Amino acid sequence: MAKIWVVGGGIAGIGLSHTLRSRGAEVFFTDDQKAGGSSRAAAGIINPVTGKRFVKSWRFDEFFPFARLFYQEMETFLGGSIWQEKAITRLLRTPEEINDWSVRCTQPDYQALIGDVEEVGEWSTLLNPGFKAAAILGAARVNFQHLIAAYHHRAQQEGWYEKKSVDLTQLPETIKKYDAVVLCEGYLASNNVYFPDLPWQLAKGEALIVAIDGEKAASINSMLKKTHTLVPLGNGRFWSGGTYQWHYPDAEPSDGEKSTLVRQLEEVLAVPYRIEAQWAGVRPSVKDRRPFVGESPVLKRLFMFNGLGTKGALLAPYWANHLADHLLENKPLDPLVDVQRVFSKNL
Repeated sequence: MAKIWVVGGGIAGIGLSHTLRSRGAEVFFTDDQKAGGSSRAAAGIINPVTGKRFVKSWRFDEFFPFARLFYQEMETFLGGSIWQEKAITRLLRTPEEINDWSVRCTQPDYQALIGDVEEVGEWSTLLNPGFKAAAILGAARVNFQHLIAAYHHRAQQEGWYEKKSVDLTQLPETIKKYDAVVLCEGYLASNNVYFPDLPWQLAKGEALIVAIDGEKAASINSMLKKTHTLVPLGNGRFWSGGTYQWHYPDAEPSDGEKSTLVRQLEEVLAVPYRIEAQWAGVRPSVKDRRPFVGESPVLKRLFMFNGLGTKGALLAPYWANHLADHLLENKPLDPLVDVQRVFSKNL
């Protein structure tokens, strides 16, 4: 039986530790719960069509069914609602946006994922006038907040989780106790000496939790997307975000980004609301937009699973299983995600 230490309690660490345990490995799971982790602040959105040009997400048809099965299994394992398939109401205002969307609707690869331009549907009484909208189908939300809290609680009860920091200087000695140690540190990995000079493109993001009174708000089921996204959390509460900051002094919520989020919210929302909370986290994004999976060039048996960026909810289950294949069955890593793609260029 393989003995593996997984470091990091966000979606990467949870996805990997659960996958390894389900395949028979002995897993020791730790997290220091430092501020700034992106999973705890994220809405867990899975969106098949993104960007200004409405482009289909990388390998979406392969990743989405895998994610659905994984999160449904986690619901059985943990209880509670984790996987929620929800359409996204995509707001369109300019003729260019409407035309670009209409063109996408004619392309065979997109017809099962998006709908024609129409009115804004269930959101109509809450929004400012002047918007057209289209439905993004095949979208979903993963309830990260429940998933993380419930998984940590279950693991702690069963005795294989501990809240602790990792002393990187002790890793060469500590690693001798395990078949592998996998670091799922999120943005903190940018300072890890065992994986030097990786092309990180970290982006701090912030979001508001807002409440809107009334039956109409409470009954909203679809997510809303324009510049930012509104995600229904139930009972008239919504996650509203998120921003991108490439330069920032710390990982805490900021007044400047709060002002940006309020402005974006009021561009679309025509009804009163109140702010209940502000969240912040730093996304572990990578310049080539592919995850980092693989072994350290400095220390054998030390691995990384990181760099999921803004698509962690979609990517984590598939690539966790891919890394488990490598760790447990010695299957080769996909060169597109193998962290050696960076180190080999630097030689």
